[in-house]
Amino acid sequence: MTDPTRTFDVVLFGPTGVTGREVARHLHRRAPALGLTWAVAGRDRDRIEQTLAAVGAEPADILHADTDDRRSIEAMVGATRVVADLVGPFVRHGEPVYAACAKAGTHCIDPCGEIDWVLDMIRRYDDRATESGAIIVPTAGFEALPFDLGALLAAHLLHERTGLGVASVDVAVTITSDRDLRVRSAADAVSGGTFASGMEQIRRGRPEVSDPHVLDTGHGRSGRYDLRPRKHSGTGRWLSPMVPSPFLNPPVVHRSASLLRDSGDTIHAADFEYREGVDTAGMLPGLLAAPAAVAGSLLAVGMGTLTGAREKVRRSIVSALERVGPSPGDGPRPEDLDRWRYRLDVRAVDTSGGTQDVVVEADGHPGYKSTATILGEAALALADPEAPTPDGAGFLTPATALGLEVLDRFEQAGMRIRPA
Repeated sequence: MTDPTRTFDVVLFGPTGVTGREVARHLHRRAPALGLTWAVAGRDRDRIEQTLAAVGAEPADILHADTDDRRSIEAMVGATRVVADLVGPFVRHGEPVYAACAKAGTHCIDPCGEIDWVLDMIRRYDDRATESGAIIVPTAGFEALPFDLGALLAAHLLHERTGLGVASVDVAVTITSDRDLRVRSAADAVSGGTFASGMEQIRRGRPEVSDPHVLDTGHGRSGRYDLRPRKHSGTGRWLSPMVPSPFLNPPVVHRSASLLRDSGDTIHAADFEYREGVDTAGMLPGLLAAPAAVAGSLLAVGMGTLTGAREKVRRSIVSALERVGPSPGDGPRPEDLDRWRYRLDVRAVDTSGGTQDVVVEADGHPGYKSTATILGEAALALADPEAPTPDGAGFLTPATALGLEVLDRFEQAGMRIRPA
């Protein structure tokens, strides 16, 4: 035990969903090797015990915690150094955990993708978390941990080599699966939690979602997304906007740049920009890549337009989409989770046109298996006093909370980040 004032190093809150059970599996394998203790928490002990038995995980304890019971949340938070929160949708269940962690000085990490809600939480709890020493890291799954860390490594290496500010980072994403894998439903391909986050954002209709600088630290920058189909600056391949939502990663990467700038870091230029897209050629034959990029662009533009539509229109469309889309907790068969892979081709460009390429490769379904293992590994890094993570507190990003010195740890989570 690393902290005698806390019973556990990591508590996994919500282990019974598809992603939660994979986090439990990862913690069971990795925590003892690091000399760390872990527990799980939730409402239904019987269901939790069944899940743990199914994945062969043996935490030190099972705690009762319910977001409708403030005292139970505070007791859970007070018993650990880090909470790995998998209870979503976070706009409905996340605030009690953030409030308790900010008060107690307990770190919290989750895969939340509701960017407008994260903005509200930053405004409400960032000062309190900074004062208590709590590190709170939303969007620490496939969205946006590998993108944020890959962008930071590319920017760092380029700045180290040239001494110039990094003007832009461009990321191309390729997602692949075994050729004989049959996708049975939308939930097999798109995380139910990510889909629910996108639907919540449309339902709320917050215009802030259309600004990639919405999470910046107050420098007055604003911008708009360019959702047109295009070719990646490094690979030259056709890119479509990210699906199901292109509005999750850019605000996180821009917040990282602004937090680093606030700390006196000169890596990023003042007008730094970040772009990303899905490599359609990685999923379709060459002649179909460009039309697929156009179709993805139209879908993304449509989602952006919906956030500004009238409430009645938004609710009607969301209701229709939810009838055919995956639900939180839905997912592919457990035996299929390891049959997916993804790759990020990251290119940083400095103010003189110099470039640096970085590759991120990861094993497992992006929204379920990879999200679970990288989030679990990140939670362990935050809990481990031997991990060389940066100093800081408050609402951070994966890059600013974890830094570059722990990148090799993610190999234990099936993710490799390296210069190209």
